[in-house]
Amino acid sequence: MGLRINTNVNALTALTNLRRTDSTLATSLQRLSTGLRINKASDDPAGLVISEQFRAQIVSTNQAIENTQFNSNLIGTTEAALQEISDLLIGIRESAIFAKNTGGISDEQVQAEQDAVDSAISAIDRIASTTRFGRRNLLDGSAGFVTSTGGNGLDNLNVQSVFLGGTSQAFFTAQVTGLASQATRALPAGIVASNTGGNVTIRVTGALGSEDLSFFSTVSQAQLSAAINATRDFTGVYASGGAAFSETFGADVAIQIDVTSGTAAAGVEGRDEGVDATVVVAGAQVQVDGLEVRIQSSFIKAQFTVAASSYSQTFAVKDFSGLVFQLGSEPKASDQVRIGIQSVDSGQLGFEEITLPGPGGDPIGGFLSSLTAGGDNDLASNPDNAIRILDKALDQVNGLRGYLGALQADTLEPNERSLSVAVENLTASESSIRDLDFAAETSNFTRAQILFNAGTAVLASANLIPQQVLSLLGG
Repeated sequence: MGLRINTNVNALTALTNLRRTDSTLATSLQRLSTGLRINKASDDPAGLVISEQFRAQIVSTNQAIENTQFNSNLIGTTEAALQEISDLLIGIRESAIFAKNTGGISDEQVQAEQDAVDSAISAIDRIASTTRFGRRNLLDGSAGFVTSTGGNGLDNLNVQSVFLGGTSQAFFTAQVTGLASQATRALPAGIVASNTGGNVTIRVTGALGSEDLSFFSTVSQAQLSAAINATRDFTGVYASGGAAFSETFGADVAIQIDVTSGTAAAGVEGRDEGVDATVVVAGAQVQVDGLEVRIQSSFIKAQFTVAASSYSQTFAVKDFSGLVFQLGSEPKASDQVRIGIQSVDSGQLGFEEITLPGPGGDPIGGFLSSLTAGGDNDLASNPDNAIRILDKALDQVNGLRGYLGALQADTLEPNERSLSVAVENLTASESSIRDLDFAAETSNFTRAQILFNAGTAVLASANLIPQQVLSLLGG
């Protein structure tokens, strides 16, 4: 055995091991004090990268949950206001029905109801202009989409949601590949000749009901046309140019002509149904009812009316309009919803005035504002048309409520639940990588602590070994 003084190899060996034990002990102390297995990148480089990605996703997902809750509260605020507007519209309709009872009420009573109507319309305008979520107005049109249309063949455009794909505006073309038609039935020139010279009865059935038209002996085309037009308000059928037509377009309207007594000329009796327009919007699912078009697609939801003779119409949606709901943690189309909430003030509820086709066709339609005193459709002037406008206004308000309710029930609430589960699983995954197993680390700490104490004792002993050289010097 060699005894050396200048270099104490045993002490160096003990010191090296003691330093390693000290480093292990320091790491254990840091982990036990922080509760984390990974405190710096050197602890687990790959684990650190993965856990940081999880942390970013967890924070973003929690924010998406908060966004969804805000959006749900916004929808709830909007829906509550729309409920009040719906109640007011129902009350106005009640007043319009009351005003039609001219045989049993006085002018003063009609005026009193008109005052109530004016007050209700004023309340609707006030709700539309003052319903807010934070500082954002919801029902005055500022939360709706800004649109533009090309030509005059597209009316009553209402865009509910759209995906713009980062463009300043999105263009959509409604290609009408097949025109809508009315139910039509030709009226022969020599229509009915009675075998007995007695009365002849022709039953005309349309969308509004049936009427029996009675004639004496021979009936000409002109006589039948006049009779059909006289009962137009009861059947929804009019005659013009040797044919009978339904007032409206589409596959759900029909004309039925039957001869219940007498002898009919060939081709008089029979049934005909209208035809819905055929409309194509590239890439979208389109439902058509007569002239009314509904687009249901992942990139646009909208409704509009096409003209009877329209073949192609283009409309655009501007980028800066609508409300963008960020429902996920990524900047993807699937993580966003952009919706529009249309204005519900009295100048927007209703529909563009149209004139019913055929002889005697009266203008119908207009907007809720025309029901105020002195308007074209107030209770004294035109309660019939006022009811049509109110029915359309109720459809618009209830349709908006239905859309927002479906958005809340089928998109926002499930999204919040699924994101909450995602956060739970992401947090569990991040914890399994980053958090400390205290039982295992306490065991490591105890081992390191014992080794440190032992290493200190061994180092002390190793430092005593060179002193044995003194015995060789006789010391």
